[in-house]
Amino acid sequence: MLGFQAKAQPKVTEGVPLIAAPTDTLQLTLTQAEEQFTRQNLNLMIAQLGISESQKQEIQSKLRPNPTIYAEIMPYNNGTATAGKERAILPFRQSNSEQIIQLQQLLLLAGKRNKQLAIAQTSTEIARDRFQDVIRTLRYDLRSTFYSLYFNQQSISIYDEEIQTLQQTVTLYQQQYEKGNVPLKDLTRLKAYLFNLTTEKQSLILQLANDQAELAVLLNMNPATVVRPEVTTQELEAYNPTSLTLNDLYNRAEENRYDLKAYTDQSKLEQQNLILQKALAKPDLTVQATFDRNGAFGSNYIGVGVGLPVPIFNKNQGNIEAAKIRTQASQQGIAAYRLQVQSEVQKAYVKVLQTNQLYQQFDTRFNEDFSRLIDGVTTNYRKQNIDVVEFLDFFDSYKNSQIQYRQLQNNRMQSLEELGYAVGTNVFSR
Repeated sequence: MLGFQAKAQPKVTEGVPLIAAPTDTLQLTLTQAEEQFTRQNLNLMIAQLGISESQKQEIQSKLRPNPTIYAEIMPYNNGTATAGKERAILPFRQSNSEQIIQLQQLLLLAGKRNKQLAIAQTSTEIARDRFQDVIRTLRYDLRSTFYSLYFNQQSISIYDEEIQTLQQTVTLYQQQYEKGNVPLKDLTRLKAYLFNLTTEKQSLILQLANDQAELAVLLNMNPATVVRPEVTTQELEAYNPTSLTLNDLYNRAEENRYDLKAYTDQSKLEQQNLILQKALAKPDLTVQATFDRNGAFGSNYIGVGVGLPVPIFNKNQGNIEAAKIRTQASQQGIAAYRLQVQSEVQKAYVKVLQTNQLYQQFDTRFNEDFSRLIDGVTTNYRKQNIDVVEFLDFFDSYKNSQIQYRQLQNNRMQSLEELGYAVGTNVFSR
């Protein structure tokens, strides 16, 4: 009458359709997803452009100052106008008309141009650090969402199985109730539990939709495409966190956390800026060539000159002191952020050990034993040896054990991904 047969759930279901697949379904392994993410993610492309922008600033810092040309002419000659013999307006060719041409070139002293170039190069390194940190953050989002999507799809398959079985049971019980063979309270309990299963499934579907949407953005693909992650048992069992040590993780985070490197490079930039500000206190040299036609001395005067600011009042002392403060602050910022990174690593490491220990303590034979037990419960319920309350209690326990096991697997993988995010790299690769 019930038509229910519980099946032992394998540890990981591979290659089994989980939901009704539309025509635009894409099956992806994690490796394939990462490759597509690297090629197509728009945020990575934007961050890459930031590096190109900084490189163009390097080119700009290499350029020398442009020369300055100054020209002066006499637009009106009052003496000529009085005599009335020659042109009074724009008298360029007249012997008593004056024209002045000057050429100036600024020469940067004290190695200012090289110091500006060093700052531009460090700025490019900071842009690279930010690019790598964007990769770290987005890759964590990708991998975390990938596993969340996979295990949610697995959980939905369990709900589908139970709902289908219980729906058949409710239909048969409805027929028996109409014949007067079963009481209304039993039918009501079955319908209430069926409604509860449907509600739980809908909540999971909403979470599944969020994962699908986020994955579509990360992979830069059509949001209507349904991604079906492919994960093998070997992938889930390949990682052994007990082989990791906290000191090794600290050292690897020092090497691979590019946001921490950005703080180091920023401190380097502030030191370079201090050097530049001290160099700016030294005056630059201006050389000048002058041609004066019909000036006060001689008909065609040619002169050369130099100009040098005298640093009496402004010695750039304010900017120098400000640069010193920024340098000290940046050094303290490195220490503070390093402590934050180590705290993140330590917290993620403890979480990995805890979730992995709980996962290892779970007896995988439990689900198989439970499945055999529910078979017996179903047989006894069919023979009316147990009532509907006991049957639904076992039915609910079976569902909870399957869902919790997949949640346990998901929690373990999520904690591993958090540890990789905190360290800045895959902690199981060298």
